[in-house]
Amino acid sequence: MPDDAKQAIIYLKRSCPFCLKLRIFLTEAGLAERFRFEVFDDGDAQHKELRARIEAAGQEPSFPAAELTPGTLETGTDDLIARFAAEAGVDPETMPLLRYYDEGVFPRHIAMFRELRALKQARTETPMEAIG
Repeated sequence: MPDDAKQAIIYLKRSCPFCLKLRIFLTEAGLAERFRFEVFDDGDAQHKELRARIEAAGQEPSFPAAELTPGTLETGTDDLIARFAAEAGVDPETMPLLRYYDEGVFPRHIAMFRELRALKQARTETPMEAIG
């Protein structure tokens, strides 16, 4: 954990719909100042290091991830929201922006996210000579 060991870290992958959902919740609930946010890009060095740490712990890598205690990463957007909501005594169902995102934007964002991931994977699996 960083020098400011009292502050938990939330790792957010840029353009990840699940990460945005957690960030919306933490901001709307007034909890964001409790955390330090580390934002990274898909495939960068920080992403690879975090994936390796999560895999080494025997978990499936997913984001967002929270380092609430030094050396331990917790994942699962809805699980993290439920935990932080319970600790703070807030009800996510009463948060209009979170509900708007969750019920409207989030499903479309997920579909686009998965389509983009499939396109990236197909591009890396297709030999360059077959493209040109």
